[in-house]
Amino acid sequence: MLTESPYTKDEIWVGSDDGLLHVTRDGGKNWNNITPPTSPKYNMMNSIDVNPFVKGGAYVAATSYKFGDPTPYIYKTTDYGKNWTVVTKGIPADEHVRVVRADPKRQGLLYAGTEKGMWISFDDGASWSKFQLNLPPVPIHDLAIKNDNLVAATHGRSFWMIDDLTPLHQLSSDVVSKNSYLFKPMPSYRMAGGSGNDASTRKLNGQNHPGGVMFHYFVNALEESTEVKIEVLESNGKLIRSYSNKSKDRGESLSVKKGGNRFVWDMRYPGYKTFPGMVFYSSPNLGPVAVPGKYKARLTVAGQSSEQEFEILKDPRITTTPEEFQAQFDFLIKVRDKVSDAHEGILSIRKLNTDMGFVKEKLGSDPQYNDINNAMKKFNDDLSIIENNIHQTKNRSRQDPLNFGIKLNNRLAFLMYEQGQGDFPPTKQAEEVRQELTQKIDAELQSLQTLVDTNVENINRMINEKGIEMLMIKTDPKKM
Repeated sequence: MLTESPYTKDEIWVGSDDGLLHVTRDGGKNWNNITPPTSPKYNMMNSIDVNPFVKGGAYVAATSYKFGDPTPYIYKTTDYGKNWTVVTKGIPADEHVRVVRADPKRQGLLYAGTEKGMWISFDDGASWSKFQLNLPPVPIHDLAIKNDNLVAATHGRSFWMIDDLTPLHQLSSDVVSKNSYLFKPMPSYRMAGGSGNDASTRKLNGQNHPGGVMFHYFVNALEESTEVKIEVLESNGKLIRSYSNKSKDRGESLSVKKGGNRFVWDMRYPGYKTFPGMVFYSSPNLGPVAVPGKYKARLTVAGQSSEQEFEILKDPRITTTPEEFQAQFDFLIKVRDKVSDAHEGILSIRKLNTDMGFVKEKLGSDPQYNDINNAMKKFNDDLSIIENNIHQTKNRSRQDPLNFGIKLNNRLAFLMYEQGQGDFPPTKQAEEVRQELTQKIDAELQSLQTLVDTNVENINRMINEKGIEMLMIKTDPKKM
């Protein structure tokens, strides 16, 4: 086992299979035998990790199981091997250690892989705790730390990875004493491309790193009535999204358990407003992705809040500028809001039709109400024309758009989806299409407002003249 110090030039540590440790500080010109005096003869030096914070410090894991000795051996030095300390308190006496690694971000944070699983120490090896989590009971032959990720190489059970060690860097007695706490999220990349395979249905495939910002938090006391809420905010405090364990909206629900939790925000703003029975062609309701920059997150549990700042980074493989990211975002927000305006109009039309249905039911077929029924029928017919100009009402299933085509709202929603596929500013053609469809939708909404202004007041007047008690609310599609 040979380890070159990543911190000090010409410093190399070597451990042999027959129980010896040597170190050189001049690139191999001179070597010193630094074998721990208490180490058993022929103790196999399995791993060496240089201390990131102490010059002359190192950690060594050794095994003697081949000689029938399952004892865990972890040695620590802070003076280039002149003195050694055995640091294995907490690890069972029959669980030999194959590898030990020091966290480069937090002093004293160590990880150990044994014949049966994982262990962790927060006090530089003075004590160890089980760190198995969802890892199967399996020999850990090696560990690697990179980009705040911990990768474990097992014997027979594949590679495993903890994809965010930053909560461990932030743990302290003060944090643990709180009822709830939101850890500062690690910087997250806005990645171009797809999310890969879903390992939940493909048991032989690995699982990709979550595609979004990972929020780690804990809740020590959780009653059935306790509301837990996570809010994502722009740097100026403007709310982007809100998620709660009490929300009935599937897209805003938060699954919370007592203890540690993780929530992944997909970096997206809300999509456009929808309506019951809406069927679109090739236009998933995905809001714009947040531009790279600084943001905030707030955890609120039973009225107690903690807040952290985090950063979204751009994909380092692309050349998109901050101005181009913002241009794309502004374009998509305009498109999203106009689709929502169109759907507000659809909702207004359907509410008016529902209201008129109540009136028709009350009036019945009595001839004295023919003038009211005729006025409502004409109003309903005119509303249906506008509704069908905005939305293809014949589409009731996913295959229907192939037969009946799509209308203004679906065309604009598709533009939003298509222009949000990559990390690039809107094309000239896309802006021309946006303006054209926006003008057509605005024209339909103006026609709707004119119809409402003319007919609702007139029909209410006719009802009042007949002495019928009826509550009917005048609706402005722009204000719903």
